[in-house]
Amino acid sequence: MSTNFTKRVIVIPQFDILTVGAQIFGLLTTLYLFYYYNISTTIPHFIEIKKIRTKKLMKNKKFITTINKDLNYNLWLINYCYKYFLN
Repeated sequence: MSTNFTKRVIVIPQFDILTVGAQIFGLLTTLYLFYYYNISTTIPHFIEIKKIRTKKLMKNKKFITTINKDLNYNLWLINYCYKYFLN
């Protein structure tokens, strides 16, 4: 049995000092493209959705307030007619 084994050095490319420049360039390019996509497409879409939801909430709030006033008026009318009926 031989004890002279050749040691294989496994070099991981992510930690290689010679590829740091290319990795940083690729990272910055990818981040720039992702940032541009978010600024031009995604964020305006979310803003539009927020405006639509706010408009719906305001409309529903106004409608609920109107219904509440009608219910209070009807309750008053029923009580008034009942008291008038009893007299």
